[in-house]
Order: sequence, then C-alpha cells, then structure tokens
Amino acid sequence: MLRLLIFLGVSIVGCRAACNTCNSNSVSCISDTEFQFCSTSTPPAPIGNLYTCPTGYYCTAGTPVCSSLESSRACPGCNVCSADNRFACTSRNTFALCLGGTTPSTSIGGSCGTDLVCSLSNPNICGSPAMNIVTCSGSGSGTCGSTTISNATEFCESIKQIGRFPYGRVTSTTCRQYVNCYISAGVYYGNVYTCPGKTYFDSTSKLCTTETQARCSDTVSCLTLNNRLLI
Repeated sequence: MLRLLIFLGVSIVGCRAACNTCNSNSVSCISDTEFQFCSTSTPPAPIGNLYTCPTGYYCTAGTPVCSSLESSRACPGCNVCSADNRFACTSRNTFALCLGGTTPSTSIGGSCGTDLVCSLSNPNICGSPAMNIVTCSGSGSGTCGSTTISNATEFCESIKQIGRFPYGRVTSTTCRQYVNCYISAGVYYGNVYTCPGKTYFDSTSKLCTTETQARCSDTVSCLTLNNRLLI
C-alpha cells in the first residue's frame, strides 16, 4: 500500500512537471495547445519558435507531441478550476471565479489586461508571461515581427499529422499561407505554400478562399519574448 501511494505521488508530480518543462520528447508544453522545442544543453531549456497544435489536439509530454486524447495533455486547459477552486482561466488573458466549486462562473470573472496572462500556477491569477505558465491558449499580447516557421518539416514531424495547417494570421502575408504536411517512407515532411491571388487559407475547409478568415489580422498577437506560429 505504501509503495502504491509513493508511486501515485510521483505520478502526480510528474504530470505537473510536464507543463512548461522539457520532457522526454524534447518538447516543452507552454500551454494546453502550444509548445517549444528544447535545446540539447544540460539541463535542456525551451528555445526558438512557439508552435501550436492543430485544432482539437493537445500538447503532450510523449509522442506524438500533439494528441487528440484530452487525457494525455501535459497542461491543464481552459475553464478548469484551480486546485483550491478559486478561479479558472477562460483564455490567455481572462479568468472566471469558481466560488469554491469545480465549475467556473459564467457571469463573475475578469481580465488580466494586455500585458499579463492567466495562470493556474499563480496564486494572484495573473502574472508576467515570462514568469508564468500560460494555462489556456488564446490571443497573446505584445508586438512581434513576421510570424514564421523556421522549419516546416520540423513542425510536421512534431505534430505527426498529414494535411494542411494554417501558417499564421497576418492578413496580407501569413494568413494567405499554409503548411502542407505529408509522410514518405515513415518520415514526416512539410512545405509552406501561398494561396493564389488575393485568397486566404481556410483552416476549416483546408482550402484557399476569397473570404477573409476570422483569425486574420493586420496586427499580430504574440508572446513578447517569442516568435510564434498562430494556428
């Protein structure tokens, strides 16, 4: 019985450590759906671009990095009450009070503003994105340059999914592009393509369309400290 309790205790700590930590898959889950690759240094540390899993997938501490199984996610998600049932993060910058229960209120909540993020690991609810785990993915804050994927094949290998995925959200540039992931001889590869004319990539139909997508914006929302792929 004692051994079982010790095992469960270690397992719980392991699950908590999986978020915002370099895991055995060489990836650090930054939020429920976002991740960074880790350096080969000792100890390893998250580096480079911030990537986002496809819609309906969660960042995990295993392989593949992105999984549709909610039970395998490394970070707690949106609308999940904190351990003391005080609050839940409803987006990157907003929260709702749980009022001692396990379900967040639909009418009592607040905003962290544009410079702070909501984090279940922060007893003050909101904090600096550089110092806190982002609990619930969504629009970030700050200004950054062009949002790009440094290596499309690296991205496809990490999510291990075949198909077309949005490249970014800048109306005149990245919102018109997409990453095409494919597999050859068991290896995942990826290329970036641009929709023809003045068409935009539709993440729902996976096709280029003349309709401007909801995610498209002339102002890029991103983490101040990271270049990020917005999907």
